[in-house]
Order: sequence, then C-alpha cells, then structure tokens
Amino acid sequence: MYRLYLTLFFFCLFSHFDAYSQIEKQLELKEVSVDTITQKITLSWYLNMYALNEEVKICRCSSYCFDQSNYPPYDYITMHPDSLVWIEKDTCTSRYFYCIAWGESGKSAPLNNMVLKVDSIKHGCQNSVLLTWNPYIYYTECEWIGANIRGKMDTIDYDILYREKNAGTPFSILGSIKGSYFSTINPYDTVHYEAKYLKNIEYEFAIRAINRSNTTSSYSYSNIVNFTPRTEADAPVSVEITKVSVLEDKYIQIDVETDAFSKPFEKLYLFRDQTDNNSPLLLNIMDSADYEVQNQYSFIDEQADPKSGLYYYMAMADNKCKLNDTSNILTNIYLTGRRVEKYKDSIYFYREGSPHLNTLEEYELFRVVNDQEISIFNFLTLVYNSYYADVENFLEGGAQVVYQIKSSDDCYSNTLTIEHEPRILFPNAFYPESAQEENKTFYPIISFPSEENYLFVILNRWGQEVYRSTLPPVYGDYSNPQGRWNGTFQGKTCPPGMYAFKVTYTYNENSKKYSETGSFMLVR
Repeated sequence: MYRLYLTLFFFCLFSHFDAYSQIEKQLELKEVSVDTITQKITLSWYLNMYALNEEVKICRCSSYCFDQSNYPPYDYITMHPDSLVWIEKDTCTSRYFYCIAWGESGKSAPLNNMVLKVDSIKHGCQNSVLLTWNPYIYYTECEWIGANIRGKMDTIDYDILYREKNAGTPFSILGSIKGSYFSTINPYDTVHYEAKYLKNIEYEFAIRAINRSNTTSSYSYSNIVNFTPRTEADAPVSVEITKVSVLEDKYIQIDVETDAFSKPFEKLYLFRDQTDNNSPLLLNIMDSADYEVQNQYSFIDEQADPKSGLYYYMAMADNKCKLNDTSNILTNIYLTGRRVEKYKDSIYFYREGSPHLNTLEEYELFRVVNDQEISIFNFLTLVYNSYYADVENFLEGGAQVVYQIKSSDDCYSNTLTIEHEPRILFPNAFYPESAQEENKTFYPIISFPSEENYLFVILNRWGQEVYRSTLPPVYGDYSNPQGRWNGTFQGKTCPPGMYAFKVTYTYNENSKKYSETGSFMLVR
C-alpha cells in the first residue's frame, strides 16, 4: 500500500510539471504587420528554446474569432533563431486574426492585422482625407475559455505615418491618437483620423500600432494607401478686432470685422482671458457667431467686470479646409475721474501692462459732446500702467461733460461724466489787424453752449446794434466766421473805441438760461 501511494504521488507531481512546462513552452505572438515595402502580412514571435527546429503552426481566422476552434492551421514554418518571422504568400488586404502554436501546446493569444482605407470627408474639403482602419487588438495574460477570451488588454497607441510617394524618403509621423479598449475581439470596429490641410502632392499613408506591455514595446503596421488631394484656397482670412468698448461701466463690447468675400469660414469664435501680468494667456471660448454676409460682428461680454482689471479678447475664424485664422488681441480700458478744483477736472485711467500688450502705445483723451468726440490730449503714454491728467476747464452750467479714452489700437474706455459749474470768459480788447488769428475777432469763450436759445449781440457807444449771431463760435477754427465779430458793420470798418456786448445761452434742454453783459475795446 505504501508503494502504491508513493507511485501515485510521483505520477501527480510529474504530471503537474509536464502541464507547467507545456504552458512555458507555448509560443507568444509578438507582431502582425503589413510590410511597408512588399505590402504582405508578416508575423513575428519571441524565440522559444523548447521549440527550436520544431514545426510552428500559423493559424488564421476571418470570422467568429473569439473561439479558438475557428483558427485552423493555415501554414507551417520551422522554429529557428534566424527564422522568427512568417510572411503571407500573397498580398492581403482582408482583416484576419492570427495565432501560433507548436506540437501539442495551446494556441497563443490572437493578434490581428490592420487594413487601412481612405474615405472622403463629409464637409467636402478637397485637401483632407479620412483614414479608417480596424483596431489593433493585443491581449496579454490571455486564456481561451469556451467561446470567450479573457485577459488583460494592453494600451494601444496609433501613429499616423505619411510620406510623399516615390520620393524615396522614410515615413514621418503626421499625428498620434490613443487606441480604444474592447471587451471582445471585433475586427470590424473602426478607428478614424482626419488628415487635414494637405499639399497638392501624392501621399502614402500607413498606421503604426504601438503595443505597450510591462516589459517591452512592439510595433505593427497597416497596409499602405495612396491619396492625392486637391488644393483648396488657402489665402488667410482677415480677422480683426476693430474696437473694444466699455459700456455703462459694466459691459464690454467687442467689434470684429472679417474679409468681405463669400463664406471664408463656418463659424467665428470669440476667446477671452483675464490674467495677471506674469501669467500666460489661457484663452477660452466666450461666444460664437455663424458666418454673416455683412462680415461685421458685435459681441457683448455681460460677465466681465471692467473695474476689476484687464480682459484679453481674440477672435478666430473656424475653417474646415484650412488652418484657422486668428485676430489681434485687444483689451479693455477703464476711466475714472473727480473734481480736484472748482474749475478743473482730474482724469485717471489705467490699462495694465503685460507681455501680451504694447505698453508703449499712445492714447487720446476726448470730450464727448452731442455724440461727437472732441480731442483734448493726444499722444498720452502710460506711467506705471496709468495716466493722471488735469484737463482744461470747459464748464457747462449744471450740465454734464463726458470724457473718454481711446487707445491707438481702437480700444475705447467707458465714458466718464462730470458735473460742471457755469463760467464764461470775454477778452477786454481785440485788434482786427493783429498777426495772430485768435486776436482778430471778438467772441465769448464759453463751454459748448447749445445752438438753441443762443444770442450774441454787440452795441456801439450810441446803443446801435452792429453785430448779431444766433450760433456759437466754432472753437479752434478761426477761418470760420460763425459767432465771431470782425470789427465791421454793413461792410464798413467800425471806429476804435469802447463797445458793449450781451450774450444769452443755455447748455442743454435741462439747463436754465444764462445772460452776460460787459464792455471791451476795439483797437485800431
């Protein structure tokens, strides 16, 4: 009885080692590729010293490849250190799964070839092509169980390779994408890649699958396909942010203009970022607009807070058949101010400098009167990212003066309104024969009076009216006689001496009526 137990023990022990050896001896398939020269399918595997000089079975499956019984022997090759590759006899562009085995060992984990095809692009670009191929599926630690394959699938990455046909150059990488994960082997699933903006030459494309295991990486290749694109119009689309304006102290309006030719793009995107001086721009899509024939676009950023700092804006024309065109980058300006003296306004504005802006650009300060911009200062430059200006006094009795800043790249600040007290000035003499234009006529110096209810009258010493005007003078334009007396009456020169004046005016429809009188000397 003792001998019987001992015999059974050694029988089971050696049976276990034999089964273990069979697993160790099983061949492992490494790659299934389409040779980039011969276009034939090639198989390669790792050297197994136990199988040297043994006949290796090449098994192939075309359907229901989740079941190893559907992998009949297709060809045979002798295992040799210099012969770890099998090449398909004929050029093959069908989709197959392969596995290998020798002797009575189990079949290896299956691998498939990739079949690459070219398809047209749905949006009709003539310089783009859609590359499609079946996924490359690589299982490790694989175990056949009935009609299923169970195991760990490695990460598969794809390199899209290209070269000019007949140029004699090696393939280059056009792009790379991550592969998909599949719970079952299905060679009819597809992977897509759109090759865009191609030149007008004949291309060759191929796909390289990268199998990344814990210890090694291997590469498998698809067949090669040809494609000759047609050239699309690749002239750049002019996209320009023409104006950035701060509205009502709380909104920012961005005006964009593009080329005025027929549909150069599909969609216009507006990007925005708010960052400090030392941070790179991280522009994110804020808004978009479909192509419009008038080529004029206006966006309102209601989420911005102009008082809180600087916002960067950029527009991009989204083109399907060429590289996207981007605009310049513009920012907002914020204007503040206060009364520092009875007859002076103090204007303060800032525009934070950063690596993304030209901090040496010049600015212009306006007064806005009746929707018209009247320039006060030109060529203002920022000092420590801001400017503080005492502006010349033009008072409007109880009315409002509106100020605005404009940059050289057409960015407009918010408008700043300051209430004023009334004031009017008159010279006490004038000399019509003066060499200086501003001294040749007599007129009131008054801040932007309304043309309604305006009256300016001059009387001689006998109370006779020698001049009347119902329109205020145009300041700065001395060639315009409106509202200015040149010292004549009915075409004749008036004698020198003392004269009296009276002016009646208002500032706007809400202003009361003001009246001033006085005297002056006409000098000859």
